[in-house]
Amino acid sequence: MSNVYNKVPLYCKLAEQLDEQIKNGTLKKGEKIPSERELCEIYNVSRMTVRLAIDELDRQGKIEKIQGKGTFVLNTSIVQNLNNVYSFSKEMEKQGKISSTKILKREIMAANYSIASHLGINENDQVVYLERLRLAEDVAVMVEKAWFPYHPYEFLLSIDFSRKGLYKTLEEDYGIRINHATETFKATELNNYECSLLNCPKKQYGLLVKRTSYSDDKIVCYSVIVSKGDIFEFTVQLNNE
Repeated sequence: MSNVYNKVPLYCKLAEQLDEQIKNGTLKKGEKIPSERELCEIYNVSRMTVRLAIDELDRQGKIEKIQGKGTFVLNTSIVQNLNNVYSFSKEMEKQGKISSTKILKREIMAANYSIASHLGINENDQVVYLERLRLAEDVAVMVEKAWFPYHPYEFLLSIDFSRKGLYKTLEEDYGIRINHATETFKATELNNYECSLLNCPKKQYGLLVKRTSYSDDKIVCYSVIVSKGDIFEFTVQLNNE
């Protein structure tokens, strides 16, 4: 194992060390990291190695370069428990993070075969389409696309989501509580549009989540969510029955 690790580029090892300091709190969120010169002296490496390590952490969304000020820790990692049905807004609240949402698209469209199959409706039936950019502490973390059967969800076209989140609105204002969901996860290469929204380099890999949400036995919506691969940490409880 040590022989393999010795073949890892030096800048990757430095990036790992700095990332570990972010994770364990040695480098705190919002804190300015040491300058390139200071990092060269601390780790006894060249300035090129330091720059490549910083570029790598910047690419991963762990730090942010601010011209004229320095480089600062972002630490946007979000821990998500998979044992229960969850919503982005509620999870952010639990973790003490401020969440916000930008509506990118909201429209009526005809369901294609795939969407109709997931919603249990007929192809070309009308659906309400919502595309949203989800942010944590003003940092874009995921793009969510959701399709709802037009009936009875046409009211979603006129709701002001700046006051209250989507799922909170469904439960509190319309008595529709999402209490069951099925999800699939897979790695995906983000397209140019997604990279632009999430402020990451092109051809970056991320996480793709496909989710069908239910209220009791009725399908409420089908959603597709993409995020940068290093944003979420998932936990699940396993039992030996």
